[in-house]
Amino acid sequence: MPAYHIERSIVIDAPEAQVRPAIEDFAEWPKWSPWLCMEPDAKLSYTGTPGQVGHGYTWQGEITGEGGMEIATVEGSTIRMDLHFLKPWKSEAKVVMEIDPISDSQTKVTWHMDGKMPFFLFFMISMMKAMIGMDYDRGLRMLKEYVETGTVKSKTEFAGIVDAPTCQYLGVEGECSTDKIGESMGETMPKAHQLATENSLELSGPPGALYHVFDMKGQRCKYTNIMPVKAAKPVSGAVTGEIVPCKAIKIVHRGSYEHLGNAWSTAMSHQRYKKLKPHKTQCAFELYPDDPEEVPAEELLTEIYVPIRG
Repeated sequence: MPAYHIERSIVIDAPEAQVRPAIEDFAEWPKWSPWLCMEPDAKLSYTGTPGQVGHGYTWQGEITGEGGMEIATVEGSTIRMDLHFLKPWKSEAKVVMEIDPISDSQTKVTWHMDGKMPFFLFFMISMMKAMIGMDYDRGLRMLKEYVETGTVKSKTEFAGIVDAPTCQYLGVEGECSTDKIGESMGETMPKAHQLATENSLELSGPPGALYHVFDMKGQRCKYTNIMPVKAAKPVSGAVTGEIVPCKAIKIVHRGSYEHLGNAWSTAMSHQRYKKLKPHKTQCAFELYPDDPEEVPAEELLTEIYVPIRG
């Protein structure tokens, strides 16, 4: 069976004694798990004593599938776990969490997974490694925030299959690595707003971003920051276009833009597990109804739309 290995690390500004309970107690995982946040209503059950061999949990959900994990060994800073997937397909994996103190106030957490895919899915190994790697990155960022602050500024809600909003737009294109999206948009979004203002274009809705390419394996992204306008016209340094009428998966995210990956992962999971086909021409997009200079990060609203064939 095709094998894979995934490994990601993060440094948390907290002592080991504060970090460890969030990892070795599975009842804490819903606070920061990159999968459980996608489906808060998933059915969970727990067994055993936190931090001890045999402690485990099971999950069952429409989007998260079905499976379970339990602690196999605890050796100093290393916790080894057995992971079992039952749905969408049966497989097993070995998970290791290394919790290494760097100082009295810092701890490094390294998350490993070793597993095998069913033979008939051998062609998905590279994509699976990229997807789980991004999930690990999301989860470690949430773990860090949870341990350091006591909360995670991210709440995701599936709002259903809706008629996506339509508009004409003026936009500024951008291209960057997937880990630099926020930084890149920090340059293109103000430019799009400035061009719309300088050319006296009347806005018709909140700003947003269209995603033309999101290459998980290559870690590259091509997008356009847009300003919806009542009547688009050619402007030097900008592109114009239209979001066409279509059905779309809608996800509502409340919280920091840093955690928007949770919303996109939720949207993609709904599309994948419900076997919804992507729209032929309209790319996925997000809209930002709130002004981050006026609304606290934990209250920022973002709407995600993934167009599908109606």
